[in-house]
Amino acid sequence: MDQRSDVERIREYKQLLDEGMITREEFEAKKKQILEGEPGPRDRGSDPVEKVLNGKLSAKVTNVLSYITWIGFLIAYFAGDRENCRFHLNQALVLNLFSLLSMVPLVGWIARIGCVILMIIGVVNASSDMEKPLPVIGGIRLL
Repeated sequence: MDQRSDVERIREYKQLLDEGMITREEFEAKKKQILEGEPGPRDRGSDPVEKVLNGKLSAKVTNVLSYITWIGFLIAYFAGDRENCRFHLNQALVLNLFSLLSMVPLVGWIARIGCVILMIIGVVNASSDMEKPLPVIGGIRLL
């Protein structure tokens, strides 16, 4: 490859890093690989950066998105990295099912507040790459 296309590839990975689609470590590894002229892995299932470029969400994005309402959970489940994100997908599914309690009169507003707090805790844990169970409902396994 010529120098111009290497620069364009690095910019593409930098944009993915800035958007939170890949981690700093993934960016640095790809940058090093491009600058050293090493051929990249061609089996698309093993490289997380290639997964993002080919339409599959990275593990971090999948984890965070799964906590953001039912729509986020469904997008994360069907378009995300299910194999590597099983823990957070399970936690988000339990949280979303727990959120159905918000439709019950009188206890609904308490459930709604609890769900928002648990969602924030889940997003923080997912963005920090921690597999820490949510309080109260974290021990339930569905997936």
